[in-house]
Amino acid sequence: MSLRVRRSWKDGRAQHHGTLDDYANLAEGLLTLYETVFEERYFVAARGLADSIVDHFEADEGGFFDTADDAEALMARPRNLQDNAVPAGGSMATIVLLRLAAFTGEARYRDAAERALAPIVAIATEHPTGFANWLTAYQLASGPIDEIAIVGDPEADDTKALLDVARAGFRPDRVIALSAEPSSSAVPLLHDRVAIDGAATAYLCRGFACQRPTTEPGELAAQLEAARSS
Repeated sequence: MSLRVRRSWKDGRAQHHGTLDDYANLAEGLLTLYETVFEERYFVAARGLADSIVDHFEADEGGFFDTADDAEALMARPRNLQDNAVPAGGSMATIVLLRLAAFTGEARYRDAAERALAPIVAIATEHPTGFANWLTAYQLASGPIDEIAIVGDPEADDTKALLDVARAGFRPDRVIALSAEPSSSAVPLLHDRVAIDGAATAYLCRGFACQRPTTEPGELAAQLEAARSS
């Protein structure tokens, strides 16, 4: 379900339609917050923002405008592509959509991201300092993303031990979902995952195809190492 935002708040009034930067950066922050505390309301909000990006900002030929299709009418809808001190809205939106594709298995997110990347890659490789975040998006799109689903009580020691392994190191090509009740989760990556013998259990997946679930942190670490070497 699409989620719409305004750009400013003053004296009790929300004003001005949100721009692509607002949607993309807020969605990225919410996904990161979800992976920190695993409160699903943050994931749901991030997905709602991403749906709005696809529904209201995507151009027919791919990529994204800076303003929504129902915002104030301009002579020409702006479309800033270059990353500066703050990443371009388009590059951040592309990263958000790629991450959501890993969380959900929804092809429409990845398809929109790939359409946005296609015309940028050649320019970005020639002028990398002006398109650094686009190159991050390209790296994310080029290789498999490790999808880690953990079933367990977030406060339990065995869950924390698996989570420590899943979070180890800097791995932007990784998403992590966690729930004690995966059957009712809002995160599709967690669906059909079960705890083995009541213990916290981790599933390492790529494209929703998962390796053998494990309750052992050492085995999860070995699976991740093998996957990264393949």
